[in-house]
Amino acid sequence: MSANTKKSFSPSLFFRRLSRFNFRRRQECSILLRWLNARPGEAILDVGCGDGYYDALISRTGARVLGIDIHTRMLPFAQKYYSDERTEFVFMNAEEMDLPPQSFDKVMSLCVVEHFDHDEMVLQHISRVLKPGGRFVFSADSLSNLGITAEEKERHRRRYAVNTFYDREMISEKLARAGFAVEKMRYILHTPFALALVRVSWKLDDLPEWLGIIRTPGYLGLWALLQMVAPFSRKTAAAASGGLTLLVQARKI
Repeated sequence: MSANTKKSFSPSLFFRRLSRFNFRRRQECSILLRWLNARPGEAILDVGCGDGYYDALISRTGARVLGIDIHTRMLPFAQKYYSDERTEFVFMNAEEMDLPPQSFDKVMSLCVVEHFDHDEMVLQHISRVLKPGGRFVFSADSLSNLGITAEEKERHRRRYAVNTFYDREMISEKLARAGFAVEKMRYILHTPFALALVRVSWKLDDLPEWLGIIRTPGYLGLWALLQMVAPFSRKTAAAASGGLTLLVQARKI
């Protein structure tokens, strides 16, 4: 029996599941999981696994997933609700990654790399633990939208503990030094309309705890509005020169 079936209902699990409706993450995560393309029997590492939800989804493909994190609240949650015979979670600092060389087929990381003090050290570790030709898919904060202000970037940096904002050129250079070849790259939430919705979502994030119940319907409404312009966004994504988040797929050379 998997750990997440031990309880029929848990308030903490319920409210963590509600957090999936944050529209800033939904598109990002769905694209990256598609790029990851997990297959039965593959060994996959998740750097900065958080609460483990996406690792549990990946393990349903038959892949084996190891999630690492140092978050003292999220990691115990992942271990309690999502550990099973194919999914394991361990406390480990990615900057000091103590894992065997060439032990993973694929690595993913969802909006984590921007928080590291030594991001290139993490990239070197990921390259070391990947098998030759292995795939690395990840997202990173960019906040390179046309129209975004320096004040907004600084506020975002402080609120979410961001060390580095990435663009295509910067991440390509860092990946090359770590022994990766970029296969594809894409900005999301790159249109003026998307930026307007993001600004509303930041207001929702700032609500006091006692108004937190408003967040989920608010995120859902923003997601619905974003879907109205999704066909236009997809057409312009390839040519976008900036966006809120940068998605990357790379291959170990």
